[in-house]
Amino acid sequence: MTENRRKVFEIIELSKKPLTASEIFEKLDVDLSTVYRALNFLEKEGFIRSFSVGNGPRYFFKKGVHFHFTVCVKCSELTPFDECSDQLLQEIRKKYGFEEQEHVFLVYGVCPKCGR
Repeated sequence: MTENRRKVFEIIELSKKPLTASEIFEKLDVDLSTVYRALNFLEKEGFIRSFSVGNGPRYFFKKGVHFHFTVCVKCSELTPFDECSDQLLQEIRKKYGFEEQEHVFLVYGVCPKCGR
């Protein structure tokens, strides 16, 4: 793995929340295009995963994590929450025979700031 890819991965690995390419870029002394190339490589090779918020930014996180966030559809703000439904995961396993390895639970809506 190249030095730049390793640095991008370390930033993602140490983060307690998914990060955008811009947030990763702010922590490095490289071009934004270098960050995007590293992210594409890391995702293609299975080191990281990503999701996008409507027309908003794409968020990147380490494979194998367990995240729960509310996502504002107006400002793209992510707000973490701790509640997790083990019962739901058990029902999915029982009904579909699906063995969960990781999950990211996103609840889309409008945050208090945007709802005013």
